[in-house]
Amino acid sequence: MEQRDLSRLDGRWIVVTGGSKGIGLGIAHELLRRGAHVGIVARNPDDLATARKELEAAAPAGAEVAAFRADTGDEADVARLEGELRDRVPALSGFVANAGTGGLTSFLDLDVAEWDRIMRVNLRGTFLVSQLAARLMIGSREADPDGDRSLLVVSSVRAHQFRPGTLPYSCTKAALNQFVRAVAVELAPHRIRVNAVAPGMTVTPLMLERTPNVEDIAAQRIPFGRAGQPSDVAQASAYLLSAAAGFVTGANLAVDGGEALI
Repeated sequence: MEQRDLSRLDGRWIVVTGGSKGIGLGIAHELLRRGAHVGIVARNPDDLATARKELEAAAPAGAEVAAFRADTGDEADVARLEGELRDRVPALSGFVANAGTGGLTSFLDLDVAEWDRIMRVNLRGTFLVSQLAARLMIGSREADPDGDRSLLVVSSVRAHQFRPGTLPYSCTKAALNQFVRAVAVELAPHRIRVNAVAPGMTVTPLMLERTPNVEDIAAQRIPFGRAGQPSDVAQASAYLLSAAAGFVTGANLAVDGGEALI
């Protein structure tokens, strides 16, 4: 009897926040490549439209792409997003809470506005969309009681390896690591797996904007001698979202070329 390829995601609906650029867009591409239907969420309508066209052009036959505009840190926007997902997605199998932001400001120069901006997106936003995703997954279990369901949170090695200027970002990622462990326990009775992926230095538009020489820095600091690419994080994410990780929950998978080891 032919064995099923557990790494495949054929026919499953997976939604990615922050899906119009960087790591989120890379994850969306990998999910499509593995046969999933993909929904992306982003705040900027122009970026969202561009990403949707790119994904539709790359999608294999039969794979669907949907786009949703929402500010994940805004409770009213997330409530509206929940309604749109209920209308568009027949049964949610996976959700990637990837939307995030950061900054480079020293502790003594950090103001409350900058602190609150990062907390709002990274921590509040992840809480809001994760709760939304869990409700949708629980609600769709009746239609597919044996289906694998997975929530993935994008954390960072900065949760436990600090770089000067990243205090609020590091604090949010450390909090998200505990968030993942706690929510994994609470959602286990619903057979929803909850995991985190923790990228190190990764070449994204946001990283290049703040650290244009990221590749040179990575060559010196990272044991593997290079910065990560969105595709590196995407492949790890696809594994955690797939049935191949069907007994994995509460885990935090570093994708950093060994950066956190030194």
